[in-house]
Amino acid sequence: MRLEVRCEDRVGMAREILDLLVPYHIDMRRIEVDSRAGCLYVGFEDLAFNDLKLLLADIRRLRGVTDVKTVHYTPSEREQHALHTLLEALPDGVVAVDLKGCVTMATHQAAQDLGVALEDLIGHSLSEFIASIAFERLDWPALGSGVTKRVRLNGQLLLLEMQPFFVSNENALQVCAGGVVHIRSAQRLGRQASSLRKAPDAEHALQGFLKPSLTKSAVMKRCLAFAKAYVANDSPMLLTGEFAVGKKRLLEAIFQYWQQQHLEHDAVLRFVPAATLTPQTLPAHLQQGGWLALLDVELLSDECQQLLIDWLKEQPSRLFQIEAPSRVIGVSRLADEALRQQDCLRDELYFLLSAFQLVVPPLRDRKEDLLGLCTDILEEACERFNDAASVLSKDALATLKMHHWPGNLKELESCLYQARQVASQGDIEAQDLPIQVGQTMPIELIDGSLDKTVKAYEAEVLRKLYPQYPSTRKLAKFLNVSHSSIANKLKDYGIV
Repeated sequence: MRLEVRCEDRVGMAREILDLLVPYHIDMRRIEVDSRAGCLYVGFEDLAFNDLKLLLADIRRLRGVTDVKTVHYTPSEREQHALHTLLEALPDGVVAVDLKGCVTMATHQAAQDLGVALEDLIGHSLSEFIASIAFERLDWPALGSGVTKRVRLNGQLLLLEMQPFFVSNENALQVCAGGVVHIRSAQRLGRQASSLRKAPDAEHALQGFLKPSLTKSAVMKRCLAFAKAYVANDSPMLLTGEFAVGKKRLLEAIFQYWQQQHLEHDAVLRFVPAATLTPQTLPAHLQQGGWLALLDVELLSDECQQLLIDWLKEQPSRLFQIEAPSRVIGVSRLADEALRQQDCLRDELYFLLSAFQLVVPPLRDRKEDLLGLCTDILEEACERFNDAASVLSKDALATLKMHHWPGNLKELESCLYQARQVASQGDIEAQDLPIQVGQTMPIELIDGSLDKTVKAYEAEVLRKLYPQYPSTRKLAKFLNVSHSSIANKLKDYGIV
C-alpha cells in the first residue's frame, strides 16, 4: 500500500506522520519526499479497511496537510520501473556496479552474455564473471567520459563500454557512485545495421543497390542507372531477367524510391501471377491503383491480353488518375528475344509494355560483384542464426567466380548457407563449398589433345579471374605464381 500525503514543507512533518503509524504496528517499507510537488509518500503492507479509514482521518488532522489518498506507486518506483523497462528494451546488455565492483542492477541480456542467471548476478562482484577486469580496483572517477575494452566470454567477442556515473551531495558537488557497463556484441551490431538496411525507407531502398561492393560490374551499374531513370517515367515497363536474379527485390526498391519522390505513401505494389488472371479478375486489379506487376506476363491468357491492350491504349500520357495504377509492369524470366519469339505473347502487348525495358543481369555476368554479394549473404546468415561471422577464403572466392551459376542469387545463397554448416572454423574454404571447380565449366577434349584442352581450360580460368585482379602482379600474387609466368600466359592467350 502507498499513501500520497499533500502537505506543506515544514520541519517535523515526516516525524508526525510516522508517529501516527505506530499504533497500527505498521512495518514501514518506503518513505520519500517530493518537494517540488509538495508530497510525502509512505509505503507499507496493506491495512484492514476500517484501520485505513481511521489512519487517513488522523493524517488529515495534522497541521499543514491538505489531502491524503492511496496510490499504486511512488515517483521513485515509477522512475525505477521506467528505467528498467528502457534498459531491457535495449538490444545490448547493461550492468550497473558500485564502487566495489558489485552488481547493483543488470538486464536479462547482460546476464545471458555473461552466461549466468540474473538472480545470481545481482549482489556479486562483476569480476567473478569477467575475470580479465578487476572491477573492485577500478578508479571509476578517473575514467572520465568512459573507456572501451574488448573481452572474449563463452567463445563470443564482446565490447565493454564502461562509464562512471555521479550524484550530487548536500553541497551540490558531483560524487562518483559507481559505473555502468554496456555490453555489445558483433552479432547484435550486425543485426542493428541489417535492420537499418531493411527498414522501409524509400530513399535508401534503391540506394542499397548502389553500394560500391555490389555495383562493381558494368552490367549492374547500367541496370541501376535505368532503374533510377524509371522513377521519373510514367509508362508501363517490361522487367526481364533469369530465375532468382532479384527482379522482385529491385522492383520493390524502385517503387519505394518512387513513393518518396512523388509523396505517394498510400500507393501499393502488387505482384500477381499472370496465369491466375481471368477477364473477370483483371479489371478489378487495374482499378485498385498503385503498381501492378504481372509475373510471367507471357502466360497471360489471350482474352486478358486483349483487355490489357485496350486498357493501356486508353490511358493518357500521364497515368495519375485516382482509380488507375501509376504503373503496369510485365515481369518475365525470358530474355527480350525469346519473349518476341513466343507465340503466346502478342506483339502489340509486348511493344506496349516495353515502352521502358529493364534487364536484370544474371550472376555469371556480375563476377566483380560476387565478393560483396557473398559478404552480404554471410552477414545476413550470421544475424539470422545468431552465429559468429563467416569469412570467405581466397580459394573459395576463386571457386565461386569460376562457377556458371544457373540458379543465380538463390543458388549462391544456398551454396553459402551449406558451406557455413560444413566449415569447421570461421573461414569458408573451397572444399566447404557444394560445388567443384570441375563443375564450373564444361570440359571437352579439344582435337584429341590433352595439352590443347589443358591450355584452353587454363585460358578460361585466367580470363575469368583477370577482371577481378586487373594487373599481372595482382593476379600472380593471388595465384601464388611468378609475375613473369602470369604475364607470359596472359599474352599467349590474348587476354592482355
